[in-house]
Amino acid sequence: MRLVRAVIREDKVADVIDALVKEGFTGATVYRDVGGMGGESGAITIRGRKYEALLPRAVVEVAVEDDKAEKVVKVIMEAARTGHLGDGRIFVIPVLEAWRIRNGERLA
Repeated sequence: MRLVRAVIREDKVADVIDALVKEGFTGATVYRDVGGMGGESGAITIRGRKYEALLPRAVVEVAVEDDKAEKVVKVIMEAARTGHLGDGRIFVIPVLEAWRIRNGERLA
């Protein structure tokens, strides 16, 4: 099992979720109101003083079987891309174990 974690622009969350559902991936977790920095830097200077300037971001996570992770990455990449600096990052993380809380079923 893999966890696909995408850090994307806040305004692209609906597009990403719609694209995932359209491709049959109906389970996802979204974290809103997070901040991030990347190639665009994380600080600005005003009148000689530096200030933290984290850009608003959202995180979308999808847990899938190993063989479906690449498809999820492609779907997210296409839906989240604007072609401009700050489009985000996607991370694929191995999941060692997963459990369903409701009935104690082991998933991976």
